[in-house]
Amino acid sequence: MAESSDSDNVIRPSRFAPSVGGSGPSDPSVEARLARLEAGIDQIRLDLAEIKGKLSNMPTTVTLFGLVITVFAAAFGMSLAVLKFAAGH
Repeated sequence: MAESSDSDNVIRPSRFAPSVGGSGPSDPSVEARLARLEAGIDQIRLDLAEIKGKLSNMPTTVTLFGLVITVFAAAFGMSLAVLKFAAGH
């Protein structure tokens, strides 16, 4: 077997680091990128507020269950009334 040197087993991060598109805080385009990010965050906040508003207006499970019970009770009462008036003839 051939012997390998220890330097062959070293992974150098600079060779494998992904490029991120910018050179850090000294880059002149940081302010523009930061402004775009802040505008995006503001839009996300507005969308989140709209979603929360819509969710707060949704009926609860108790409300929906009460509605179903009320509809069934009304249908049962009307069917009893129809049977009572129809049986008299």
